[in-house]
Amino acid sequence: MQRTPTLIAYGSLMSGLGLAGLAPLPVLDAWRVRLAGVRRGFGKLSQWGDRFAMVLEPTAARTPLRCAPIGDVSPAADDGGVDALAYVVRVPDLARVAQREGYRAEVLLGLARAAEHRGCGLGTHLWSIAERAGFDIGAYHRALAESAQYTSPHYLPHPVATDGDEPAIVFLPPGPEGSGRNDVVPIRVQTAETRLLTFRQIWRLKPNPTQLEYAVTCLLAEVHNASMADVFGDVRDYPPLAALLDQRLAPELAVEPARFRDALGLDAERYAARFPAHPRRRAFIAG
Repeated sequence: MQRTPTLIAYGSLMSGLGLAGLAPLPVLDAWRVRLAGVRRGFGKLSQWGDRFAMVLEPTAARTPLRCAPIGDVSPAADDGGVDALAYVVRVPDLARVAQREGYRAEVLLGLARAAEHRGCGLGTHLWSIAERAGFDIGAYHRALAESAQYTSPHYLPHPVATDGDEPAIVFLPPGPEGSGRNDVVPIRVQTAETRLLTFRQIWRLKPNPTQLEYAVTCLLAEVHNASMADVFGDVRDYPPLAALLDQRLAPELAVEPARFRDALGLDAERYAARFPAHPRRRAFIAG
């Protein structure tokens, strides 16, 4: 049975700075992936400050999410994919991530026990729920809420197809499709902000230090050669905003690789193999 699920990180969990609140988050393995059939942006008011957090949502209805390891060739800019990171973790550590995402740790552990009772991994268990729902997001949320007797207005665990036998798990915020229960209204609906915005767009709404700090925790993923161009790609066209980001990034760049390795328990050799610096992916941070 798979007791070490794979977590897909696509926002602040992609950097050592963003992982600081969970460190150590020991991983059995980690690598870069390309998510297909999704788009990413700032779009959910955070529970941790006056800022908008990162959102990932499907681009097609009734279509499962998929990911594959990033190879040596950078994809076309318009391939519709999103760079992300995959971490193989133990279930108790995944529960800590769930708690941070606003999904109760004990509920996540309960889902893992249900998977164990079925003789499968948590990713497979969630996949089976989504499959029975026809991969309809709203129907999946309702089925998940029924199974767990709980839901959250913040983020919900969602299965992702991989090249292996076990689906990975990503946390997605519910939106207009609902959280799965009528009495739990998604934060994105409560705030009437269901768009996905680039950093330049969100800066018009939240030009404050908290939003800047969060953006930096996400953007530092590019130190590990995972592109954030889909949400930061047009910032260089606006020099004052680019300069603000560069100034805040400057003290972080040198310390980020070691901080990331330490947070995940990766030695330098494994890190270099899993996060090669070349070929450089399209990025805001220069290689």
